[in-house]
Amino acid sequence: MKNNFQLLDCTLRDGGYYNNWDFNKKNIQRYLNLISKTRINFVELGFRFLDDIKLKGETAYTTEKLLNDLNIPVNLNIGVMVNASDLIKNKRTPLENCKNIFPNIKKSKIKFVRFACHYEEIFKMGDCIKWLKNNSVTIFVNIMQISEINFTEIKKVCKFLKNKTDIIYLADSLGSLKPYQTKKIVSYFKKNWSSDLGIHAHNNLSYALKNTILANRLGVKWLDSTITGMGRGPGNTRTEDIILTKFGKTENLYFKRNQTYKFFKKLQTLFSWGPNKYYSIAAKKKIHPTYIQKILSDKRYKKSDYFKIIESLSKVGAKKYNPYRLINSAYFLNKKPIGNWSPTKQIINKDVLIIGAGQSVIKQKKKIEKIIATRKLFVICLNSVQHISEKLVSLRTVCHPIRMISDLVFYKKNKSNLALPYSMLNKKIKNSFRMSKARIFDYGLAINTNDKIKINNKFCCLPYPLALGYSLCIAFSGKAKSITVAGFDGYKKSDVDRDETGELFGKILKKQKNYKIMSLTKSKFKFLKKLK
Repeated sequence: MKNNFQLLDCTLRDGGYYNNWDFNKKNIQRYLNLISKTRINFVELGFRFLDDIKLKGETAYTTEKLLNDLNIPVNLNIGVMVNASDLIKNKRTPLENCKNIFPNIKKSKIKFVRFACHYEEIFKMGDCIKWLKNNSVTIFVNIMQISEINFTEIKKVCKFLKNKTDIIYLADSLGSLKPYQTKKIVSYFKKNWSSDLGIHAHNNLSYALKNTILANRLGVKWLDSTITGMGRGPGNTRTEDIILTKFGKTENLYFKRNQTYKFFKKLQTLFSWGPNKYYSIAAKKKIHPTYIQKILSDKRYKKSDYFKIIESLSKVGAKKYNPYRLINSAYFLNKKPIGNWSPTKQIINKDVLIIGAGQSVIKQKKKIEKIIATRKLFVICLNSVQHISEKLVSLRTVCHPIRMISDLVFYKKNKSNLALPYSMLNKKIKNSFRMSKARIFDYGLAINTNDKIKINNKFCCLPYPLALGYSLCIAFSGKAKSITVAGFDGYKKSDVDRDETGELFGKILKKQKNYKIMSLTKSKFKFLKKLK
């Protein structure tokens, strides 16, 4: 058989969008052993992210320590992906950030690096590419959302990357490519690019395998796949399908009988990736698949609202994923923050205790209740948390619209003081809260796209609608004497909430340097010190 293709498996990298890249070393080793027994020679083991908070699992950072701890089969070339957006997001140059991500590149087991780039980001990667190639690293450039590129842009990309990049990858990030489009785009690249091409297909329209095989027939050499198709949204071209197509039933059967393959099948049962009608509709409307992944995995979103949310997203434009767009598209929060309550009336010069949902509060309930009574603390409970006596709760906070709806029965019966961005809600939700027994404190909230945090006397601006951030802003706005927390135990690395909570906590604390926030209970968040 003429070898006119190279297979690249990226299961642990793309699949990590479902489990927060939380693969343990044992399963990573088993995965490498399985791939080494196939005719696949290239493995994209994971990402290299710039942040140093380390809130994700092993293959999010793919550290040198991890690589050195693994027994990498000699027939496998190991690589990682870097998001171009990660390299250009701060005051440092992309090259400075790149060197920070790869501090030991000369001694590293990394053989190739893939830069995931939107069109406009490609032209900022020149220095990074040059530096890595000078260190004997093979470079792939993934052009994201390839379905949206035009022929003029293709010419510019090819011209810029000539003599810089080894392989250009056509990444169907939106999963919207149809075979006739694949043929058209590939043919134009072939006219303008003399080196190798690759394809990274997503299965939103169930065309992943078809597009991959077609591209190969048209001269695209590098073919991506993942085991069971594990990957963002509905997933990717399945490795087992590629093996079947290229090498036949015998090798495919051997592959699927392996225990490691069965491990990924169990994960698929748990997380339910794969094509469905919602991904298909989103692809046709040019909506990033992560939006669909979020609403399908979050029980707070009702199935009856899926189509409404998709339609709203299509109107505002959602090719790139931003959490705030999902909230806004569900018809809940306006963009301009408004409110009519100033927290200083209740909180000024008081010692505030913010209580989260962690089980540690239940375990230390009596001790915490005694501290509250002795110190006369102003207690803020997040959402419907009921870990302590309701008599000790001074204020409840809720700001995520979906959480409001899911806990509405509780709020209707509960007589506690309740802070929420009332003026910014739609009529339906407002009417629901009018019927509640709670006393409403209207503190506004806006979701900022630029991640900036703003704390006003009657509203705040946050990157995520998390009750923790909202509560901290209320305490800061109210000029609390001190702030202590309890029940913020932290999350497992596989929990996607770990990222948002940790990042938001860190950003707010950085902004409010005058406050040293302590925790009554043990926490996995390293920046929270346990109060002795």
